[in-house]
Amino acid sequence: MDIQKFKQLNWIGGWLIFLVSAAVYTLTMESTASLWDCGEFIASSYKLQVVHPPGASLFLMIGRMFTLLAGGNPLLVALSVNFMSALCSGAAMMFLFWITTHMARRLLVRDGEELTGSQVIVILGAGLIAGLAGTFCDSIWFSAVEGEVYSMALFWSAVVFWAILRWEEVADEPHADRWLLFIAFWIGCSIFVHWLNLLTIPAMTFVYYFRRHEVSTKGMAIAFGVSIVLVGLILSGVITGIVSIMAVFELGMVNSFGLPFNSGLIFFMLLLIGGIGAALWYTRKNNHPVLNKILLGFTFVLIGYSTIFTSVIRSNANPNIDMNSPEDIVSLSTYLKREQYGSRPFLTGHNFTAKFDGTQVIGKKYAKGDGKYDEVGERLEYTYKGGKMLFPRIYSQDANHPQLYRSWLGLKPNQKPSYFDNIRFFFKYQIRHMYVRYFLWNFAGRQNDEQGTGDIKDGNWISGIPPVDNLHLGKQSGMPDEMANHPARNKFFFIPLALGLLGLVFQFTNDKRRAFVIFLLFFFTGLAIIIQGNSPPVEPRERDYIFAGSFYAFIIWIGLGVVALYELLRPSINNKAAAFASIGIAMIAPALMAWQGWDDHDRSDRFAARDFAANYLNSCAPNSIIFTQGDNDTYPLWYAQEVEGIRRDVRIVNLSLLGVDWYINQMRRKVNDADPVDMTLDPMKYRGSKRDVVPVVEDPKIQGRSVPLKEVMRFVADESPESKVGAERDLDFIPTRFFKLPVDKSFFRKVGAITPEDVGEMEDDMQWQMPPNKKSLYKNDLMVLDIVLANINKRPIYFAVSVSPSSYLGLEKYFQLEGLAYRIVPIPTTGKRGMYKGRVNPDIMYENLMTRFRFGNLKQDGVHVDSDLRRMIYNFRGNFQELADALIARGEKDKAKEVLDRSLEYMPDKAVPFSIFMVSFVDTYFKTGYTDKASELAELIGGRLSKNLQYYNSLSKRDQKAYEREMNANQGLLAGLVSIAKENNLPDLENKLKEFLSETTK
Repeated sequence: MDIQKFKQLNWIGGWLIFLVSAAVYTLTMESTASLWDCGEFIASSYKLQVVHPPGASLFLMIGRMFTLLAGGNPLLVALSVNFMSALCSGAAMMFLFWITTHMARRLLVRDGEELTGSQVIVILGAGLIAGLAGTFCDSIWFSAVEGEVYSMALFWSAVVFWAILRWEEVADEPHADRWLLFIAFWIGCSIFVHWLNLLTIPAMTFVYYFRRHEVSTKGMAIAFGVSIVLVGLILSGVITGIVSIMAVFELGMVNSFGLPFNSGLIFFMLLLIGGIGAALWYTRKNNHPVLNKILLGFTFVLIGYSTIFTSVIRSNANPNIDMNSPEDIVSLSTYLKREQYGSRPFLTGHNFTAKFDGTQVIGKKYAKGDGKYDEVGERLEYTYKGGKMLFPRIYSQDANHPQLYRSWLGLKPNQKPSYFDNIRFFFKYQIRHMYVRYFLWNFAGRQNDEQGTGDIKDGNWISGIPPVDNLHLGKQSGMPDEMANHPARNKFFFIPLALGLLGLVFQFTNDKRRAFVIFLLFFFTGLAIIIQGNSPPVEPRERDYIFAGSFYAFIIWIGLGVVALYELLRPSINNKAAAFASIGIAMIAPALMAWQGWDDHDRSDRFAARDFAANYLNSCAPNSIIFTQGDNDTYPLWYAQEVEGIRRDVRIVNLSLLGVDWYINQMRRKVNDADPVDMTLDPMKYRGSKRDVVPVVEDPKIQGRSVPLKEVMRFVADESPESKVGAERDLDFIPTRFFKLPVDKSFFRKVGAITPEDVGEMEDDMQWQMPPNKKSLYKNDLMVLDIVLANINKRPIYFAVSVSPSSYLGLEKYFQLEGLAYRIVPIPTTGKRGMYKGRVNPDIMYENLMTRFRFGNLKQDGVHVDSDLRRMIYNFRGNFQELADALIARGEKDKAKEVLDRSLEYMPDKAVPFSIFMVSFVDTYFKTGYTDKASELAELIGGRLSKNLQYYNSLSKRDQKAYEREMNANQGLLAGLVSIAKENNLPDLENKLKEFLSETTK
């Protein structure tokens, strides 16, 4: 076949894959914002705001253009950004088609040879299989249907890798190196989509090396070194280095020479632009083409990189979302370095048992002041006793990390880990659990979508082949329906993996250089991230999506598996038949991936994240303050307010951000319809590093006596030596953990916070104690106390129910549950009510749950509920039960039944199966007096508990240990159901449940 005809067919094939992939993603994309960072990115795209470090300015600008597709309808904004992700992933599949056909053509014919008809079929078939396998690849599909950066990042990576192959094809033609300049520009742009794109550089370097140089071992070593240097130069020299140098110039010229702000920035920019211009002129005039192209490439990287300055421009406009507030070049430098997140050791460091030895100063912090940049603190680094080790993998001393290291390594409580344990953790957890497991999810199969912790129950890979799965996960037959028919239980029978390995072997056998290039792409976008990222022993969620580039590379080999099959079949049957047969056999892989994966990737008609965010906001009274903490109780709320205009009067205060001055200062501004947050502390009292940590040093003179919180805050803010501790009397401290706060009862009556029958229970002074284990207050804790002090008698104050109890500071004594938030009211309660704290206001909570709450369309058939939403629904059902219990206590059993019925209607069994978390719910149903429904639920749940226990008891003794907690819980709950039936004098139900109980031991 004529090469031009082939190119035309190749071009059409790529676009067809784009249409198919984009259609799949559009059909399955989420109908609104998703959980995690999506709410932040969509809201920031809509209004061009500033997202968390290191920013994604180009993503936001492109996202802003897509929001225009909404036509001014806020309800379509999230859908528009999700559609952008769908198109980006669809385009990535188009380029995957072309990359694969490029590789396949070079496996079948040499340059200059004419293609036969059967070869064309095989080449296009390879692209087809790769494109479809990529479309239905689990981790890629996950990002393709939500408004996050990873879909666009994959698209950017696909474009640059395809571009280097285009350069390879025309490298001997005039002006071919324009493709290299295009790549440089595209890499520069990609920096502020996501840095993952930089990991394609080593593979592209070798494409250049193999095309332009005589290959030798020494040459390959040099090329590898150059590729690593290039990545390092862009990471440290361009992304953070250039702005850091600008910041040094700025500090010097403003602070040392008294020049106006931005003088150093302007001077350096003139030097940089002038220097590049002069160097380009010199290299061109003196005929240094290589240097000239290097300089041009650097220039194009900078042009793409320049999008970051939109973050500075927008930050100066004080948008509602203004993370880190990078308003000048000095704060931008901190923003790009991600200093607030800390760092992880790479080459050297200590293990988690190392003893803390103090801190060392590694730099200073500056902030814009009156005519100069003020020094506002020091950048510190922890130091530890003992020598450092190479390649530290078990380093973290955060929270429960030491315990988790010991669990993964099987170490006893006081056993000191060896260096062998360090390497063992690297292979067992970081390589196997955090990469190989994800890899096999995509190409062998997946057990479920619960977060894996290393046991056999959750988050593992499966294959669908019983002997294999039984070997590493225990007996897989006889499983309860909830486990066996889990939507995310996908079985690929190793077929995609086998096809990919076949393609890998075939390419390494017949085209080692290009196979090595793909291997570099596979390695650097996969295992290299593991090596450099140095994962701690637990993550907030599964991280498979960051390895999408690695899986993308492997899918090229899946496509090349078609060529391998063709060559295997060709000796037995005619060429054309072999071509079609190889495609037909290989089609099993993407067909399986689509069939098994559709139900757990189809997020269409799902509005849960948006509705649940609205429920948090609608739990609050007008003009209130709500403390939140994590991603999922903050970012979706930002989206709801910023985009859809839901409850813009509520002021969201994120506790994770409240420990830094820029965020505290933003709280002092009016946002949307929400008033500024009043505080008693002057901004200079918490500026920079001031009062980052305030230890509790109880004064014996006042110990055990409640001190007015106003006096405590005044003491903490005092700068005199009498209010300090430490060798140099320079450390602020809290002199008590017992607080008192006068309240205005009329305010609480006025805003309707208290039911008429409870008015008499209000105290004149709230008095509470911080927990004894609270040895110090961090700045965010201090600001919580200050905000409560300044606002308790002015506006309602809430804590989201998702906030960690360690952040309550003892205030839970005065919590009142009104939905998904606790309001602080001056009525004390003791003890714990079910899964919640404090008292319940049945009137307010009934109004919220029954008329204001929405449930994301979950009652509709086919709406997918993933593990994050399942956990939230368990909590929501508990919310309804708490309200029903409170209504029953008031004698309003009919209303209690309405509440329970509504819970079952909007969060039905088909969405999230009724399980062990519903046993106390059944008991509450019985208390309403409606025994028929209660009995029906009891029998349903009892049967499931029995099935669970039958499965657990059928396991080997070794595997039963993994389910020991579940076995005990199910046994106890089933026995509890028997007792509930007996208490309600229902002998038929009691006997049925006893029968279930007896079946568990058969």
